Amino acid sequence: MDFIRKHRDFAVYCLFGFLASIINIIIFDVSHNNFGVPLWIANTIAWFISNVFSFFVTKIFVFKTEMGSYKKMFNEGIYFIVSRLFSLLFDDVFMIVAVLIFPLNNILIKAIDQLVVGLFNYYSSKWIFNYNNRNIIEKIKQFRISQKNNEKKESEAKEI
Repeated sequence: MDFIRKHRDFAVYCLFGFLASIINIIIFDVSHNNFGVPLWIANTIAWFISNVFSFFVTKIFVFKTEMGSYKKMFNEGIYFIVSRLFSLLFDDVFMIVAVLIFPLNNILIKAIDQLVVGLFNYYSSKWIFNYNNRNIIEKIKQFRISQKNNEKKESEAKEI
């Protein structure tokens, strides 16, 4: 029972991550293989749609954070998308290189890609939705504010 409690977030994330990966693969397949959309554009469209889905299910079901105000959700969404931009970059490069190098079906390559990207996304999501880490962000903001205040005081002192 202790093992289940300890790894609950990861197990639930895997379930919803699997669903997000299925969405990603289906959208990629339909747009690239059926409609002839260029690989990186189809991959990016699939990434965007699956990440919108992933944001909400990760927030609500995995890390169980409140929806809160629009400002709070917007800030979390920004952190979420920025962290996922790194995975998009990897995702696009991996797909292009793997499809060009390996004589495998692009859907099989996409599935392998989703496993690797999914692990990165879990840890970045855990960091974003874990409010203990928010203290780090708040400390950075406070440090910047204090630096600006010190600079302002120094410039005022020079004027006198």
